[in-house]
Amino acid sequence: MKRVMFKIGDSVFYPAAGVGVIETVEDIFIGGQWERCFVIRIRESQVTIKVPQSNIQKNGIRPLLNERKLKELFRVLSEQSCATTTASNTIEYYKTLERKINTGSCLELGEVVRDLMRQKQESSLSFDEARLLETASNFLSRELAAVAGIAPGVAYDRIRSSVVGTAVGAAANVA
Repeated sequence: MKRVMFKIGDSVFYPAAGVGVIETVEDIFIGGQWERCFVIRIRESQVTIKVPQSNIQKNGIRPLLNERKLKELFRVLSEQSCATTTASNTIEYYKTLERKINTGSCLELGEVVRDLMRQKQESSLSFDEARLLETASNFLSRELAAVAGIAPGVAYDRIRSSVVGTAVGAAANVA
């Protein structure tokens, strides 16, 4: 995996919290030694997180989407859903969705949003699935909003129309 170097002022995606900005770098005494830490302010919640530079990749912190990744994301959102769930594998399915969200990968977040939005159209979601959909779509829409310079609600609408628009087109092709 390519090592990414961040600097003060960079916007980043933190899988456990969303979009943030690196405000400063501090030396913090951790486990008997001094560690250089990025101080990241999460935009939505105004929470400050300190992450040792040595743990940046381990924690899944990454730069925001670039133009190429944005195109890949919308391709993923418009693809056919590949996930199906049955009563016997519901727990496994839920864990898979949760793992995808926790990776912080924009493409895996896109898969979760696509699959759960389509599942919601066809039937209903469990409470846990609805919560996962809300988490993943909030992360994606806030990142898209930051990258495109638009409101999170507008970003959510673009994501939703990409997912829903393709599902309607696919259903029409089958009929």
